[in-house]
Amino acid sequence: MWKKFKKWADIHGPIYRTSMLGQQFIIVSDEQIAQELLVKRGHIYSGRPQIRALMNHKTGPGYVALMDRNDTWTRQRKWVHAAMAESHKHHFYGVIENKVRRFLAVLLLDPAKFHSNIREHCGRIMCTLAWDDAGKGKDYGDSADCTLTQMSVSGPIVNTMTPLWSIPWALNPWKKYERAREDRQWAWWLQSYQVAKARYLRRELCADTWSHRYFEELQRQGNEKLVQNAEEERFASCMLGFQNLVGVITITGPLQFFLMAMTLHPEWQTKAQEEIDRICGDRMPTTADIEDLPIVRACLKETLRWRSGVPLGVPHQAERDDEYMGETITKGTIVLACEWSINRVPTRYPDPETFRPERYLEPTWPTYQEPLSKYPNFREGHGMHTFGWGRRTCLGQHIVDDEMFVTGASVLWGFQMSKKRCPETGMEIDIDSEATNAHVILETLPFPMDLMPRSEQRAAEILTGYAEIRDSLRV
Repeated sequence: MWKKFKKWADIHGPIYRTSMLGQQFIIVSDEQIAQELLVKRGHIYSGRPQIRALMNHKTGPGYVALMDRNDTWTRQRKWVHAAMAESHKHHFYGVIENKVRRFLAVLLLDPAKFHSNIREHCGRIMCTLAWDDAGKGKDYGDSADCTLTQMSVSGPIVNTMTPLWSIPWALNPWKKYERAREDRQWAWWLQSYQVAKARYLRRELCADTWSHRYFEELQRQGNEKLVQNAEEERFASCMLGFQNLVGVITITGPLQFFLMAMTLHPEWQTKAQEEIDRICGDRMPTTADIEDLPIVRACLKETLRWRSGVPLGVPHQAERDDEYMGETITKGTIVLACEWSINRVPTRYPDPETFRPERYLEPTWPTYQEPLSKYPNFREGHGMHTFGWGRRTCLGQHIVDDEMFVTGASVLWGFQMSKKRCPETGMEIDIDSEATNAHVILETLPFPMDLMPRSEQRAAEILTGYAEIRDSLRV
């Protein structure tokens, strides 16, 4: 669909109207127009459209990113923003580095499963930060994938053929499935929340977690024993649970695309590894090295431009009638700032179809910014629309910055990535860089890649690094 939208933009211009099954859409393929509508007029275009296969997501409390603006949305978003910002000041308390050390050991011992292990790795980081329980990492990854299926056009047919949702309950398989799925998910989040609460009261819960922060705030407000009714517990458990889930689905795909990009562009893999070796030597990169590794950051950022994880953008909905460029935009119209198109505007991104990290490293490119000790990054500067617009901007940019950097740089430090060769012919097996699932947030389909330690010494360093932190991993 994103390719079709770009084709229409090339014909009809950077903003045009279309309709599908009676729903009005405005498709934006220009960064300035998106800023005008979704940022400067964010008070009009901050609604979320109904995703038919999800229940009550617009009112909450289960899906803060999918709610309309209301009191629940405001409270959850404010709390998550503060928790993320505070954690980022401490670079997430070393959790990312510890989990990456484990991830490198997993890659070393079972490289063939790199694709699925990336999702579990992202889940383990988020579960540790939220609940102090990395053991739920794989389950959160699977739950995230299931939720994305329900959200996506490619998911249940009721997301496109919406009248089917009105079939009476007794004959409606989509309502029955979603009711059961959501009940299981909410019960799981609530159980995680209640276990964390009990551990907090026993003083067993790690202080470097978001649940600890939440319970501590309740006690400061006078609720010493953390007594809550069912509604209050559901509010908090959904807020933390969904924050956890989003942290998995927004980072897994970009990391998969990054490994693919390094495999397809060995010249940039070599440049990044030379930079890492010069700065880090025989130790794994950490967040302390961010300023000194601009080539690595450029490769990471170019990955998200070249293969956006959200190529359609996340939809906004007009909350009232508006007018733009002499055209009326009626209440309920869905506005899509199409990432695939915006990332391919030639004046902004010359040679847009080519993976070119130098666009962030050399002054002759439009996206170059100084100082290179700061730019490029995922939180600010050119090309930050990947994380949404205005009042609906993603709250996880801080953790994306750290987790993408440490994981990506560390894999480059430890491993050599290359195309697999056919055992019969000896020829390299091609990789289809656009072969993905069809969710609203993409992951790559499993692709053939050889992942080998860069040397016997590096393999030993990976195992030693894991052994040093193994007993401190919280499961």
